[in-house]
Amino acid sequence: MTYKTKRLTLGKLHPAIAGRLYTADEAAQYLGVAQQTLAHWRVSGSGPKFVHLTKRCIRYSEIALRDWVEQRTQASTAENDRHE
Repeated sequence: MTYKTKRLTLGKLHPAIAGRLYTADEAAQYLGVAQQTLAHWRVSGSGPKFVHLTKRCIRYSEIALRDWVEQRTQASTAENDRHE
């Protein structure tokens, strides 16, 4: 099965993971944080949603990364309290 076939199949299974899936390293680069920070967020539940494909295979959908960033986008520092 090719990457494109997998991507289409995943898109049919769940719209939230349609599109490209990023490795933890790629997702960390996308967000501009260390991979260890992303791992900490997974444990605490404060980071973007992720897909647990196997016990050792974690992926992040591009949609989940964008949504998480969008939720954390604010217009002023007065909004800081909503993410703590």
